[in-house]
Amino acid sequence: MSGRGPDAFGAEPQVRERLFAEVAAPGEGRRSLVAVLLALAAFGMVLSVSAWQVTGEATALPMLRSAIASLTEVDRFLAEEGPELREAAARQEGVLELPGYPLPIALEAREVRGANDAGLRTMLLDRSAALVYAEGLRAFDLTGAQSIDRLSIDGLLELMAGQLSAPTHERAGAAAAVLAAATAVLAALLAALSTGWSRLRAPAAAAALGGVGAAALSLAAWAIAGQFGGSDPFMSDLRTIVQAGVSAGTRNGAIVAGAGLALVAAAWGLELLERRVAGLPADAADEPAYAPAGDEREAG
Repeated sequence: MSGRGPDAFGAEPQVRERLFAEVAAPGEGRRSLVAVLLALAAFGMVLSVSAWQVTGEATALPMLRSAIASLTEVDRFLAEEGPELREAAARQEGVLELPGYPLPIALEAREVRGANDAGLRTMLLDRSAALVYAEGLRAFDLTGAQSIDRLSIDGLLELMAGQLSAPTHERAGAAAAVLAAATAVLAALLAALSTGWSRLRAPAAAAALGGVGAAALSLAAWAIAGQFGGSDPFMSDLRTIVQAGVSAGTRNGAIVAGAGLALVAAAWGLELLERRVAGLPADAADEPAYAPAGDEREAG
């Protein structure tokens, strides 16, 4: 019979030795570091993928049309300049200049002659949105006639509209690709540093944590954006852009978190099934690759 009894904390020496060995295992620090890096990479991947989706042409152009309608006051422009524009179209052919319009777009005389006010509005907004999407924020400075304060509502709306662009879409796509590759590499490394079913469970849990963080941040930004502006049309368009962007982050973060948690649950379930089939206790942990000295002495 062994002479060793419970220590001052009430733990059997064999249990205490196992706990200390697991906590102080040489690879535990590396695993923790890789898990944190994986969560951060998944967090960044979710946000960059969301930005890539929102700045895609099919999503960005409708939002740009709405924002540009407010920024350019297109209805007021057509009311004031529409008759003169039609007179110019009746007198000449070719490209017509649009004095007073803040974006350098072109209209053909034949297009103006054959369009009503609604048609002219659509042409102006479609071409303005295409220009801003292609050029980004630079499109608003091509005329050299604007002096919008970036801290004003107009300036913030212009700034946000300028982000819905092809250059931003390309940058977000590049960032998403790099972070997706980093996430995959870190997940593989964490699996290699783990044992048993933790090879699946640990990477899935870390990725889920990154997804939860991205979803929570996006949801908070969506809620904060909804508190500003009231019925002001400029703020309404600004809210639309911001909330559309962060909604994608909430959705994608929830997808990553849900997939990760599903894999964690699957790993737990498969491990439990494996132990039942093998006749092991259901709550048994993965055995560490060591044999406590006390066990060897008692076995002897």
